[in-house]
Amino acid sequence: MTVAAKREPDPGTVKQELIETCTRGGALVAGVAEAAAFSEAPEGYRPADLLPGARSVLVIGGSPPRAGEWISPKRELMETVSTADRITVLGLRIAQVIEARYGYYALCLPPGTDKGNQPFMSMALAAELAGCGSRSLAGPILHPVHGMLYYSAILTTLPLPPDGRLQPPPCPAPECATRWEEAGTCPCLEVCPIDADGCLGGRLDDGRWSDRRYDLERCTTRVYQYWIPGYQVALAAALDEDDRERRKAILYGSFFTRTLWSITYSNVTQGQCFECMRVCPVGKDARTLR
Repeated sequence: MTVAAKREPDPGTVKQELIETCTRGGALVAGVAEAAAFSEAPEGYRPADLLPGARSVLVIGGSPPRAGEWISPKRELMETVSTADRITVLGLRIAQVIEARYGYYALCLPPGTDKGNQPFMSMALAAELAGCGSRSLAGPILHPVHGMLYYSAILTTLPLPPDGRLQPPPCPAPECATRWEEAGTCPCLEVCPIDADGCLGGRLDDGRWSDRRYDLERCTTRVYQYWIPGYQVALAAALDEDDRERRKAILYGSFFTRTLWSITYSNVTQGQCFECMRVCPVGKDARTLR
């Protein structure tokens, strides 16, 4: 009597099981990108550079800011409460499921940065290739229903059917196209115009955005007031200060305290500020309540 060889599970079935697990865990969107599709990413920042033999990238999105955070006049609430931590934890859990249940290597993409303050791999590109959203004129990935989400990506040697890019892209929204026709601008550009000391510029042509401009240095000086850059600046100032009382004022002051708080617990503007997304029409219905 011969023992039948163990059959490999159907990739489509496995994908559906994983997406259902992601949804039960709190993900609002999920999709798959082919690892080989990251050709536009620089060498060293592609899936196979992080996980040898990577074949698929499972992307999940969720944990958006609450509707109440969007309308609060206290901007620091959004900065402090809204983080990618929850969706990253789900990504780690899904990586464990892939290895334990299916027997393939899996690696949850770290949310931090590698050398030169660069991400280990572009989460935006992963989300785009997996059909979980599209890049916007403002910069962040937008989903047509949920707007701005936080994303996690799981690299794996498990072969899964890819989804491809989202079509049509949600940016620009119809309201933005109308506003462009009327005034030559749109909400995100109005709130942060690069030609008026803001950070964003660009234009709309034939229903698509183009010529995007983003002043990274200007934006960085405004949003990286705390977190690691703030800590480095304040610590250097304290070490260079000879006056004991002034040194204590730096180390025990509210700026240094909030900087430590931002590193150890909360978001506190680790990237672009939220103002362009606060006025963005994409996903507005999902964050408009009574």
